[in-house]
Amino acid sequence: MRDPLPHIQSFLRKLRLPVPSLAGKFMAAGAVAIFLVAIALHYFLVESEKRHLLEKEEQTAKTLATSMELPFTQILLYEEAAIVSEAGLLDLYISRMVGNRNLHIAYAMVFDPEGRILSHSDLTQFGRKLDDPLSRKALSADGILLSRVGDPFDGGVIDVATPLNVSSKRFGTLRFGYSLAGLKDRLRQLKRKALALTVSAAAGMILLVYLAAGVMVRPIRRLVDALDSVRLGELEPVPLPERHDELGDLQNSYRIMVDRLAQEKAERERTQDMLARTEKMATVGTLAAGIAHEINSPLTGAMHSVHALEAGTLPPAKHGRYLQVLGESLERIRRAVSQLLDYSTVHVTNITGCDLSGLVTKTLEFLEYRITRNRIEVENRLPPLVLRADAHKMEQVLVNLVLNAVVAMPTGGRLVFRHVMDGPFLTLIVSDTGEGIPEENLEKIFDPFFTTKRNGEGTGLGLAVCRKIIEQHGGKISVSSRPGEGTEFHIALPLAPAPGGDHER
Repeated sequence: MRDPLPHIQSFLRKLRLPVPSLAGKFMAAGAVAIFLVAIALHYFLVESEKRHLLEKEEQTAKTLATSMELPFTQILLYEEAAIVSEAGLLDLYISRMVGNRNLHIAYAMVFDPEGRILSHSDLTQFGRKLDDPLSRKALSADGILLSRVGDPFDGGVIDVATPLNVSSKRFGTLRFGYSLAGLKDRLRQLKRKALALTVSAAAGMILLVYLAAGVMVRPIRRLVDALDSVRLGELEPVPLPERHDELGDLQNSYRIMVDRLAQEKAERERTQDMLARTEKMATVGTLAAGIAHEINSPLTGAMHSVHALEAGTLPPAKHGRYLQVLGESLERIRRAVSQLLDYSTVHVTNITGCDLSGLVTKTLEFLEYRITRNRIEVENRLPPLVLRADAHKMEQVLVNLVLNAVVAMPTGGRLVFRHVMDGPFLTLIVSDTGEGIPEENLEKIFDPFFTTKRNGEGTGLGLAVCRKIIEQHGGKISVSSRPGEGTEFHIALPLAPAPGGDHER
């Protein structure tokens, strides 16, 4: 048998009623089933009682026919023996039968073996010969014959015919109509009683279904609450009553699931701790290798220059060159240490109102010599835009981006500054027509000490510092590039200052 719940749920949706809970569905299915059973029970009770009432009335009609058979047979016998005058007693008995309200007889007659009426409750029928189907059946019947005429429960009668015999000789036939007029009222009362019985039984069954739904759903709700606690991060199994049914199996599965989740959580935490330690060690190793690389090379040159100067055997021309190499080496060491400090130190953010277009102009003026030397055309499309930010740090970002663009365009090119507004963010776009960045390096260029420049041209900390500064302002920096076509840096900055950064120090 198919599950009725989906059909009930679909029916409720068609009526635009909310789909109930499991208990509601169970009650709805139970109520529908009880309603159908109540209708069937009501119909069965009424039909059964109708048959019973009709059978009882037929039995009463038979009993009445049996009791009347002997008197009427005697009268016909007496008349044939000329003991009594013809038809006198027959008319008297017929009139008393019809006149007695307790007998419920609508009509009565006696006719001879040829079908001629000897006596009738309707005097106009005397002497008439009957030839209708019921009369022919009555004449040929050897016992009591019952025939229903009309609706038994709407004023119908039971036509009763019984032969009037003495031994094998037939003197005639008694026929009367047993009225069923009282059955209509009795049936109406019966229907009311049956309806009251079925409604009471249905109400009691619905109440039982309601109680059963509560009993059935209660452990499910406890299990749902326990699962909710897992969703909220509680991985200690909630104590649940022991059961030995399907819900008990479900509770056991819940306990096993919680135990597995707790084990997986502990394993995940151990793995995360191990990964964190490994990442820290890798970061320390990267920093150490970067620092060693950036400091060792110029330091070696500086030491070589110092030893050469100490020997005092250098000609005057080389003496100045060695001093220059010593100064450049120390400057490279200072710059590497400075950028490392910028990357690793949390500086105070001095938020003020600054003109982004003005900062770009100032940066371009500062680097004008290098831009002009590399034959780079610059286009500043930024209108005056007042942005609340740390002007010094933003200028540091712009310097790094322009220097990277200059290095990427050694034979000249085009550098463009423009912007787009994106809701609460202003996105500064810095694009060049340089060599571009290989796709495999796009995810690495913001990592500390990662650089594609030749040895001595960069420390690999510039873009890492830029990302840190932008993130301090609550923004985000990203890059898109195609080798041989150029590079675009997108710097999204909030128009409002970052939380906690709207102050001057």
